[in-house]
Amino acid sequence: MANIKTTDEELSDLGIHLKKMLEEFIRDRSLLETQWLTNLRQYQGKYDKDVLARIADERSHVYPRDTRVKIKGGVAKMMEMMFPSLEKNWELSVSPNPSIPKEDLQNILDVLQAQEAETGAAVASDDIERAVRVFADTRKDKMEAEIADQLADPGVDYPQLCKKVVRSGYIYGFGVARSPMVRMQKERTWVLDTETGEYKAETKMLRRPYPEGVRVWDIYPDLAALSWVEQETIFERMVLTRHDFGALRMRPDFKKEAIKEYLKDNPSGNYTAKSYETELQTIAKTSNLSDRTARRYEVYRALGFVSAHTLAAVGVKVSDDELDQDIFADLWFIGDTVIKADRAAFGDRPSDQYQAFIYTEDEDAGLTGIGLPEEVRDSQMSICATTRALMDNVAAIAGPIFEVNTNLLPVGRRGIGAIHAFMTIEREGDGVEASYPAVRDIHTTSHIDEILKVIAMQRQQLDIESNLPAFTMGGVQEPLGEAFRTSGNMSMMMGGANMVTKDTVRAFDKFTTTIINSMLSWNMEFNEKEDIKGDFQVVAKGNLSLVAKEVRGAALDQFVMTLTPEERAILDTYGLLVDRLKARDLPTDRLLPEKDANAVLKGMKEAAAQAAQVEQGLTTAKTEGLAAGAEGKRLDTQVAAASADATIREILSRVDMNLANAKSSEDKMQLENLRTLLSTAAKPTVQPPKGSAA
Repeated sequence: MANIKTTDEELSDLGIHLKKMLEEFIRDRSLLETQWLTNLRQYQGKYDKDVLARIADERSHVYPRDTRVKIKGGVAKMMEMMFPSLEKNWELSVSPNPSIPKEDLQNILDVLQAQEAETGAAVASDDIERAVRVFADTRKDKMEAEIADQLADPGVDYPQLCKKVVRSGYIYGFGVARSPMVRMQKERTWVLDTETGEYKAETKMLRRPYPEGVRVWDIYPDLAALSWVEQETIFERMVLTRHDFGALRMRPDFKKEAIKEYLKDNPSGNYTAKSYETELQTIAKTSNLSDRTARRYEVYRALGFVSAHTLAAVGVKVSDDELDQDIFADLWFIGDTVIKADRAAFGDRPSDQYQAFIYTEDEDAGLTGIGLPEEVRDSQMSICATTRALMDNVAAIAGPIFEVNTNLLPVGRRGIGAIHAFMTIEREGDGVEASYPAVRDIHTTSHIDEILKVIAMQRQQLDIESNLPAFTMGGVQEPLGEAFRTSGNMSMMMGGANMVTKDTVRAFDKFTTTIINSMLSWNMEFNEKEDIKGDFQVVAKGNLSLVAKEVRGAALDQFVMTLTPEERAILDTYGLLVDRLKARDLPTDRLLPEKDANAVLKGMKEAAAQAAQVEQGLTTAKTEGLAAGAEGKRLDTQVAAASADATIREILSRVDMNLANAKSSEDKMQLENLRTLLSTAAKPTVQPPKGSAA
């Protein structure tokens, strides 16, 4: 350890340095605070003071909250895509060449060598790599389950935390979370009693990491940095009650005596409301509440790099080899009094503990990005102005405006004032003026139709600027047309609408990656479960959810209908069915396990093959039966023909005999005719007997 003497003077100098540095950060942020307040008023549907000053009291003060609708719709859309109901929006992946502990690698080699001795097959390099991959995948699954369990804790409410961060990003340009925070939690474990051989339940206090949201108003980033990751120091402001501030003395990493002395010297606290806080209270309608400054203490945390000499001078352990370095430190101070000075317990940079979602992240957006209200400011103000004009015009034509000539009214009726709910204009005059009626109405021109068209045009422009078309949030009053009734056209339309949204999704994926990576890093370093640790990487899956579920489901159904039998034969139909269920947010656990499902499909194929064989046999038998019947009919016909021929031959024989014995010429002629007729009906082979008459 470096031999540097610790003095109160060094600690005081550090406090003065931190306070001076914080004041610079506060001044740097002042312009942003003005813009944030403008964005918040626009989101709440409230006019800025300078705009209100230009609107007459008798004019309409209506404020259409189109910006609020766009932000709420954008946040809802992001949450629907980023947090599907049946799966996580992140996962862990094993590194391409995972590293595992030597003892675990040796165990794998021992198992493979035992198999080699048993089977006689030599162990190849691929066998070792495959075994290492299986080992790493098993640990990866356990680590995923551990982090998912930590985020699913009821006290964390991770989706709600992300919703706050996303909404902050849409309004102010960025949202911030702090992770990992650590708390103690009771957990039941089962321990084997060596004496009785039975397992007994024991309660242990375990450390549990969790993320926590931070208001942008309480964060003072280094605005000179080019990106969130490049910041060297981040300040966070915390306003504590006297009790909570005094409780810091119980933590071993805080300077007990410094806190005690500060409480003695400042019994009423040191908190003074910032100028922006007064505006926030006015917007929230809480400016009438009692004094908020009583017994409150304003504490700041500085997370960043500090010279090793400085840390050593205030009592932090620093080795001689580190004296030429800047050390990542965690410093807490109130006023210019340092109440904590230590190495940062986690991470290598401030961005490892303060994760940010930047809504518009490019070189022109600055460190904290640009909020949606600022992007659509002109369109929103145009809609407000046009809507006020519409309301004023409607008010002008909603009822008659009367003009009254008081000279023509009876003396007792003069000064009658307003005679209806709107307005009365008095005039005086005799002579020519007296030729007009004493009371007449004045017509005001209506411009409602023209103004409505202007408002519609401005809302279309707002759709373009916000990249959140009304049809994506159910705000289309007119049908989209027949062209979008097909899933293909609707998919193209949704794809076009989501084109720019992909950038926002990628920004949120970066935020998700940093949050989960902080949880992963903490578990790798501090978790007592050794069987979950390994060489893993965080993969965010938000960009895979861009297609609306109903469109994705329809596209999958259409895809299935277009498959040919050959394509079905080489496609993973089980996986495709899982995708179709997920696209409709239906539980996949209703499916049989893939192994059982394949067995069922195999049985169905075998049964179908057997049924086809039976059907083929029945068809063959039926065909053979029909052929046998036809042959029988043919034989019957031949028998009948032969019988008829024999009968004809017999009759011919008798005719020939009678013809030979005929006495009269008339009888002989009749027998000749009968013989001719029978000869025609008989087969050609039948010949008249020899010696018969021609």
